[in-house]
Amino acid sequence: VQGSQGIALHCGFLPQGLRNGQGAVSTAAGPQPSVGGRKRRRPHLLKVRETSRAVRASWSPLQRQVGGKSTNMGEKAAMSIDFSQWDADCEAAFEVALPPRWEFRDRAWGSPGVWRAFPEAVSLDINALARRGQRQGNISFGGCELVVDLQDLVAVPTDQYSVPRMLRKSVRTPHSNKRALRQLYLQYAEELPPGDHPAGADGIAGEKLLRLFKDLEVDPATDVAALALSAACSATEMGVFRRREFICGCASLEIDSIEGLREKMSELRENVLSRKTLPEVYAYTFGVALDAPSKVLPLDEAAQYWALLLHDWPLREVFCDWASRHMKGKAINRDLWMMVLKLATEVPADLSTYDENPAW
Repeated sequence: VQGSQGIALHCGFLPQGLRNGQGAVSTAAGPQPSVGGRKRRRPHLLKVRETSRAVRASWSPLQRQVGGKSTNMGEKAAMSIDFSQWDADCEAAFEVALPPRWEFRDRAWGSPGVWRAFPEAVSLDINALARRGQRQGNISFGGCELVVDLQDLVAVPTDQYSVPRMLRKSVRTPHSNKRALRQLYLQYAEELPPGDHPAGADGIAGEKLLRLFKDLEVDPATDVAALALSAACSATEMGVFRRREFICGCASLEIDSIEGLREKMSELRENVLSRKTLPEVYAYTFGVALDAPSKVLPLDEAAQYWALLLHDWPLREVFCDWASRHMKGKAINRDLWMMVLKLATEVPADLSTYDENPAW
């Protein structure tokens, strides 16, 4: 992003204050800096639907609008889910959490041959075809192109002289007990609109989500583990774990009890802080933090999430101060959001790699 009110970060133009090494910032805990003259609030995993951009930092009970009527979610009666429906949801969620691997063998005369696994990238391409509901599609493997037929389970090379390959799917089973997982989910779940949501007509939200995090000993206002769990569930709404999303997250973490999930929270936290999973969680955060149909994130909210995800970036506060002065009224799009991650993780704090005359 270039211009007098923009920034170009990708090893190019940097704020003058940063270029001169001004404003070395301590990462010690202290008062939160202001953005655009306003006191910055800490980011919160939970958003109140009545206020489109509210990001709370307290544990006060939340109200949601259900059918035009404000309802305290903690007062809802316990719900139940049919076992057959639960099993079907588990099968669908397990396949998302642990995508199946695909194997092939040559269809030729004589010996049937040995089943061999496709490379991970090829299996991902075939799974993508299946998710889109396509019967046929093209994939690349071993320098040639194959036409995959998922109904007949065969892959036919486009080269007419090549031998067709038979396909089979190898399903991976997570170490999570369906019945125990159902019992865990029902402790916190309740009906949520809309009733035809593809991830389930119920989920964990509002006060019950707060109770879940309390049982996990995690403060969603200040602990990056909350965002990491949301990313593991691939939750599409901030502060809501729909049924299939919650099952998917538990399956990927291979847990089926509150005790097991509590133990996993430290691992999720450490993986982000050590930057092992930071790129994935960081990229996920931008999408889930948006309020549809908006495709940009207000600068003040972006600064809150940077404080949570990039807590150890020495130049974070001086960068946010510069942005608040030079980007008033501007918002952060996905490209700029990802450029900030590059700046924070690939450029040294002394900016010794900065080039005022880069080759574009």
